[in-house]
Amino acid sequence: MGAFWTGSGAGRSRSEQVGPAPWLALACLVGLFLAYVVLVNFTSELRAALWGEPGTVTEVSCRTYDNTVANAGTSTSCSGVFSPDGGGSSFDVPVEGDVDVQPVHAWLVDGASGTAYVSPTVWAGVVPVGLSLLLAGLPAAVAVRHVRRVHARRPGEPLRGSDAESGA
Repeated sequence: MGAFWTGSGAGRSRSEQVGPAPWLALACLVGLFLAYVVLVNFTSELRAALWGEPGTVTEVSCRTYDNTVANAGTSTSCSGVFSPDGGGSSFDVPVEGDVDVQPVHAWLVDGASGTAYVSPTVWAGVVPVGLSLLLAGLPAAVAVRHVRRVHARRPGEPLRGSDAESGA
């Protein structure tokens, strides 16, 4: 079924079948959007390790939250005062990492509204970056393969998987 016919009678000619190209283009756009979302939301520690502003965190206080009602155990949230190494004003920030010995050297990402990471690692970004490459790269690879297959077929030859035109 998926083919469209033009003309009438014995001189019927088959028009191009609408293949998966629109779906592949949509999949590429969705993949790029999801990759962007993953990179923006899950790579702050990686960005801190690579480009973070070094500084010192003092006056760290931590709170432990009991989430056992939701079967999630407990969680700890820490915050402190970040002072940039290059000078400038200090401000309160959330802190991630080992804060047992104070003051702690940390790297800040996203300015005054960001998070200070104690000993951030580049490895923290491997999973989000890999997932982003998969989300954006897989639909693009399938699209390129489809385009190459369509351009490689001979003129007049039906796309693989389409109905063959009967001679009667």
